[in-house]
Amino acid sequence: MLSVLLLVLKIIGITILVLLGILLFLLLIILFVPVRYRLKVEHGDGFALDGHVSWLLHFLHGSISQTGRDRKIWVRIFGIKVYDSLHSGKAEKARPKKKSRIKPVRPEKQEETELTESDAMETESAKTGMKYTGNLKRPKDKFFSRIVNKVKELIKKTRGFFTGIADKVRNLVQSILGLRERIGRIIDFLNDDINRTGFRFTYDSIKKILKHVGPKKLKSTLVFGTGDPCSTGQILGVLCILYCFYGGDVQITPDFENKVFKGSHYAKGRIRAWTILVIIIRLLVDKRFKKLRMNYQLLKEAL
Repeated sequence: MLSVLLLVLKIIGITILVLLGILLFLLLIILFVPVRYRLKVEHGDGFALDGHVSWLLHFLHGSISQTGRDRKIWVRIFGIKVYDSLHSGKAEKARPKKKSRIKPVRPEKQEETELTESDAMETESAKTGMKYTGNLKRPKDKFFSRIVNKVKELIKKTRGFFTGIADKVRNLVQSILGLRERIGRIIDFLNDDINRTGFRFTYDSIKKILKHVGPKKLKSTLVFGTGDPCSTGQILGVLCILYCFYGGDVQITPDFENKVFKGSHYAKGRIRAWTILVIIIRLLVDKRFKKLRMNYQLLKEAL
């Protein structure tokens, strides 16, 4: 009996170890096997897009292609197509709407309603006449009372007008003082040496992530112009930042006279989850980032 129990426990233990090994193996694959992507775009006279994403020797493969307005997206797993945008959903047949039946109102009921309303109006007019006949005032008293009421109403509106202006001015001054205090706190937060160090470290971490995610191979040719030489020059200055990362692989030609936007772009790269995870963990456990986050929470509460 004891030997059978030990054998069962042994089998359960081996099964658990095998499952843990499989999970560990899958986790390592997810972390270290990169996701590869390839993208090609052409625009100008027309628009064409061709993109591919694959993982684990095309175990998972997705693709998107578009020419003009015709777009196609599909996904394959082990070479088996599991999704196709062209055959994804069938249009459901429109169900006929039920016609709402309107019940006709009988003429008798309409006549009764009209009679009831006319009776009510006569009764109301009779009551109103009785009310005012019993409380008639002299014309002179009525005229003076109207003048007094108008004067009181005018004084009330004038007082409310000036009171409203005073309240608005007071609120505006308080808002300006409060805004000035908030701006001062924000400037102190940005000028603090500890916060500057945290900002610099955070910026470097984000830069590393973007560099890893960005394409390792890039070929881009762009011809653009806004029709305005001033704005074209400003955009050119912004686009020149790409030269810092890709150099001669990016060719930008400005057109200072015509309004144009055409080009051809090809990008290829890979993304590894382990690299991004390491950068994020280093950022979260770093003392500079923790101090920056704590100071930001204090600033948020103060504002």
